[in-house]
Amino acid sequence: MGMHRGRSDLPCNGGANGLLALRQLHPVRAAGILFVAAATTVALPPIPTRDNSCCEMKIAAAAGTPTQLTVTITNVGAAAISLVRTRGERDFGIRVKSAFGNEVGRTEEGKRLLREPHEGSSLYKELRTGESFRQELDLGRIFELKSGTYGVTLTREVSVGGVRVTLESVTEMKIP
Repeated sequence: MGMHRGRSDLPCNGGANGLLALRQLHPVRAAGILFVAAATTVALPPIPTRDNSCCEMKIAAAAGTPTQLTVTITNVGAAAISLVRTRGERDFGIRVKSAFGNEVGRTEEGKRLLREPHEGSSLYKELRTGESFRQELDLGRIFELKSGTYGVTLTREVSVGGVRVTLESVTEMKIP
């Protein structure tokens, strides 16, 4: 598997493209008196986004097993970027497809990672222009991988000046 460098032209706002208004009535009876509380209208602006030309995310085969990847994020922009590191398998959006284009199933650990909230420590990291951050991933722990060729898509969120940016990179993984 060769090194692949990726950037995406995809929008990064998580789907919010307008204001959300919510109004609910909450009747409550206490001491024989009926109280009706009205929730105030909540307006949520769209999540601000930027293009991801600030960063490069490269994927390379890691030393060890054929299912291990090393992901390097490099700040190639003028502004500092920040990210939070927990556990590689949680920090990235990971999609694995077989050579036939079918989504690959997850192991029990992979399913648990999707349904359980994060527990444990987190590391806040800031990258200045030219600085890089590396993280290891073992896809064999979270996906049911057998001998063959797989397409791997990784996404990772970073922040540039308080604005969320989604990085994306695609590579091919071959397992003997």
